[in-house]
Amino acid sequence: MALFRIITPSAPLRSGPFADAALDSECLFGEAFEAEQSENEFTFGRLGSDGYRGWVPRYCLGALPTPNTRVIAPMSDVTSQADIKSVGRFVLSLGALVTIAALQDDRAEIIIPSGNGFLPRQHLLPLASGVAGGGAAASHILGDVTQIDDWVAIAERLVASPYKWGGRCAWGLDCSALVQLALAAGGIDAPRDSGPQHHIGSGINDLLHLQRGDLVFWHGHVGIMQDSKTLLHANAHHMAVASEPLGDAIARIAITAGPVTALRRPMPDRVR
Repeated sequence: MALFRIITPSAPLRSGPFADAALDSECLFGEAFEAEQSENEFTFGRLGSDGYRGWVPRYCLGALPTPNTRVIAPMSDVTSQADIKSVGRFVLSLGALVTIAALQDDRAEIIIPSGNGFLPRQHLLPLASGVAGGGAAASHILGDVTQIDDWVAIAERLVASPYKWGGRCAWGLDCSALVQLALAAGGIDAPRDSGPQHHIGSGINDLLHLQRGDLVFWHGHVGIMQDSKTLLHANAHHMAVASEPLGDAIARIAITAGPVTALRRPMPDRVR
């Protein structure tokens, strides 16, 4: 078994070794990928961050240092120089993992396959020690904060991002990816799918006691409460990440997916 990292801004994780195979999920720049076998131009293996398994195009795999930092902006442009006017090389999504080599004023120099690039320092958060797929923390460079207490604010940055089944990037994502990426910025490694996400945190007895940061589940769907009455979710009705009254969502989703199946509070003492 060989260990690679994702060297493209994102990589499709498909159900088979074909370009038109179903998209099961996506891998993000810097994430570890444990390769098991290859067929056609694809490699089958396991994504280190959440254990998802599937086929990834071989050109998306390569060598990078163990990352120490997470991108927390919806999208961040990697530039060739530490200057906002310099040429952009590619764009990274929220959740991408990078290795900081040095700081130049408000720009972080990161290691990329073709050498080095630069990201705004404000777009980065050090990985806590022991985070899946991460190396030594970058707190000595960026400071001691390794998690966002109000992780819902991270999800809110993705409002109007396109809905995409199996997507896990700012340029297209599904309901459980929105939860997973936002919680990761808050210091919680969440499962990829809404089913296993049912077990995050602690249960809530009823809809009358919801608060910011609570999760509302249906069969095959999940959303995040922005407050006691407003739901934020990536959904196929709006075909985007959208905010709406919880009551409206419950009434509409009941027609196709049935009633609410679970209420969970990921961080009981951190988000109000």
